[in-house]
Amino acid sequence: MEIPPYWVKAAGECLTRDGRRLGVAVWGWGRDRAVAGREAAGRLQRLLERIRRGEPFPPAYAYGSRPRREEIVQTVEGPLEHPTAVLTRNRYGAVVLNTTRLLFLDVDLPPVTLAQRLRRLITRPRADPADPTLARLREALLRSRPAATFRLYRTAAGFRALAIDREFDPAGRDTQELMHVAGADPAFVRLCRAQQSFRARLTPKPWRCRCSLPPGEHPREEDAQRRRFAAWRDAYDKASARYATCRYVETVGTGSLIQGARALVALHDRMTRCEQSLPLA
Repeated sequence: MEIPPYWVKAAGECLTRDGRRLGVAVWGWGRDRAVAGREAAGRLQRLLERIRRGEPFPPAYAYGSRPRREEIVQTVEGPLEHPTAVLTRNRYGAVVLNTTRLLFLDVDLPPVTLAQRLRRLITRPRADPADPTLARLREALLRSRPAATFRLYRTAAGFRALAIDREFDPAGRDTQELMHVAGADPAFVRLCRAQQSFRARLTPKPWRCRCSLPPGEHPREEDAQRRRFAAWRDAYDKASARYATCRYVETVGTGSLIQGARALVALHDRMTRCEQSLPLA
């Protein structure tokens, strides 16, 4: 699982070939602060040399092309003291569950067309508009992995599937095929492969529970930044307590929950409030 606990920023400036003075900054990461500092210094030096040679800036990092700069909230230890799961806080403040072998995948509902919006204004739909997506997801999972068992959840934007009776390799071919068949977001598939882990958001998105975005970004090294973030976190926790992140729908397949996944499934269900009758966010 590629989730670095330390991040260090390195900044510098140089003269471009046309005589402009340019300031730049980069981040380095690693298992300790010294490693992260050396990584940052090396990346900064390579960037400055590139600018001095007159080469263009490297393209923006694609989603999943490098580790996510996220605060580690909690580590769940596994065999040989290697973490089987890590809870992180993403850039907009939600807590995310990252797992090494417990497969999650999210499938969004298709965009609503103008005709569908108008039709819903005129007539009350007889069925849940999300039912066709659920049916396709259920069929895709059972057709692709007939021997596997999945817990299905409703999310604010679609559905979530959780494999409970076997482990998956985030970079494995069968994992990639399953995500493709199920219709998972291609960017999410790339991120799982790059970070060698699966991800599932556990707490609501701030704007869905009428909360602002967190101030600053991780790591917050100044006392004033940490105080502002602590105040935001308290407000977010109070606002998000009125919402659920997903709602349990059903289990498809005939398998049972494997022992190694039991605690993580319980953690997911408790933190997402999936058994409570709350609005989804």
